[in-house]
Amino acid sequence: MSKSVRLTLANKCLLLFGAAVILILAAALIVVALRMQTLVDEGPRKRARDYADAWLTNKIQLGPTLSAYQLQSRSENLPADENLKFVRIDRSEFSAAEEEDPFLKTTIEKFQLRPDQTERFTHAIDPGGQTYYRYARAVRKSELNTIRGGTAAGFSATIDTTGLANPLEEILLIDLRDPDAPIEQAVNIIYLIAAGIAAGLLAIFVFWYITTRIILSPVRLLRDYAAAVSEGNLNIRSDINTGDEYEQLSDMFNHMLDNIRKNTQDLRSINKSLDLKLGELAESNVALYEANKIKGEFLANVSHELRTPLNSISGFAEVLAETFTDTHDPADEKRRRYVNNINKSSRTLLDLINDLLDLAKIEAGRMELSLSQISITDTTEGLLNLMRPQAEKADITLQLDVPPNLPIITTDAGKLQQILFNFLSNAVKFTPADGTVTLSARFLTPHEDNQRPELRISVTDTGPGIAPEDQQRIFDKFTQLDPSVTKQFGGTGLGLTISKELADLLQGRIELESEVSAGTTFSLVIPTEPIAKTAPLMPDFAETPDTSS
Repeated sequence: MSKSVRLTLANKCLLLFGAAVILILAAALIVVALRMQTLVDEGPRKRARDYADAWLTNKIQLGPTLSAYQLQSRSENLPADENLKFVRIDRSEFSAAEEEDPFLKTTIEKFQLRPDQTERFTHAIDPGGQTYYRYARAVRKSELNTIRGGTAAGFSATIDTTGLANPLEEILLIDLRDPDAPIEQAVNIIYLIAAGIAAGLLAIFVFWYITTRIILSPVRLLRDYAAAVSEGNLNIRSDINTGDEYEQLSDMFNHMLDNIRKNTQDLRSINKSLDLKLGELAESNVALYEANKIKGEFLANVSHELRTPLNSISGFAEVLAETFTDTHDPADEKRRRYVNNINKSSRTLLDLINDLLDLAKIEAGRMELSLSQISITDTTEGLLNLMRPQAEKADITLQLDVPPNLPIITTDAGKLQQILFNFLSNAVKFTPADGTVTLSARFLTPHEDNQRPELRISVTDTGPGIAPEDQQRIFDKFTQLDPSVTKQFGGTGLGLTISKELADLLQGRIELESEVSAGTTFSLVIPTEPIAKTAPLMPDFAETPDTSS
């Protein structure tokens, strides 16, 4: 691959200016050459006109009329000269002249058609190849009478342009040969070419000197300064004292360097501060990592110690409650109430611990997926049966809207049930008496944005609904929209947060549709065949569905 030739600024200026000088000089020399040729031709014309005027004013006497086409050198009162031929052609010889000489034919026609035309002048080449000049002068009747009468009157005083009143009588033909004319022309051309070349070279030299010394020299200095700056030398300064725009450009260049140097120093100071901040952040990150590691280890270590006593307390409280079931002693009734409070409080604590452990596992990325094939119909029926006692206690009707022909899907059954149980628990908790909670499931048709088949499982209630400004906030940690409900039913505000994280883990999403006083619909959309992913394992804990949010 050939590289393109790169011209410097000096070369470009010289080429362009040189071409312009050559064109201008060529045009000027052509005009001068044409004018010089005109001047060279004007000499023989003037000589021929002088001869003609001398004859017309009787200063020259010619003999009898010459035969026009023998072109014999014959004149009176003039020395014989081979470079001059003087011929008079009278009116009777016009026809013969027109047949023999094309120049005379054209001349006679012009003189006869235009009485105001008195002369013609042209170049001609003889058989020997030499150039000579031909001059024809019209002699009309009034002029011929003047010549015969011997009156010395000029041509301009005797001309009569009345046409037929002053007919053409004779033509005076003068042939001049000037052997020095070609030499003069050649010399003139040589002088012109030499002058043009000298002027062009001088102009190019002057322009080169001006371009190099005045224009390009400061530019090259600035280029050298810029090259030094590009190599990292910010201490260099431009020193150009031309008193024009280049000096202004040099001052601006120095000002720019001062700003760059100042900004560089500022950036170095900022970088040092950032390095210190980064070191502090790194130490903080290490401390946070250690704290998070200690937290995880703490949760893993104390979970068994926390759950085992709580399960024991809850179990023994249930046993004690059964011993007071068939007695009617007021003291036993009081003891049974105390035992129920113990059982309720222990289960609340157990649910809180389960939520915190699940959230810690999800945030640490240690939640494991256990994929298996499940039946949506069986899963939804089991969840409704689990929630039915709580719903009947609150006078809420549970409905199931699941087609019987739904195919088997592959997902994590435990996490799916935990999400749906949280939806149902919240729906029963916030739906007033005589309300309805509906659990439904539908397959979604694949579309352009998502080609995977998906399943939508929805829980719809007839509760108070959720305001639009709160629909994103309810997924935040420890968020409760109505504190009075929390005091009445309990809950940690982690249920929906964990459900959202579990939905992401199942490669699905949670959708919310709600209007104030019009109920709420929570939907879980999951793929029927998720992409299997493995996660780091954490010590296994007993999974308990979230019933506290």
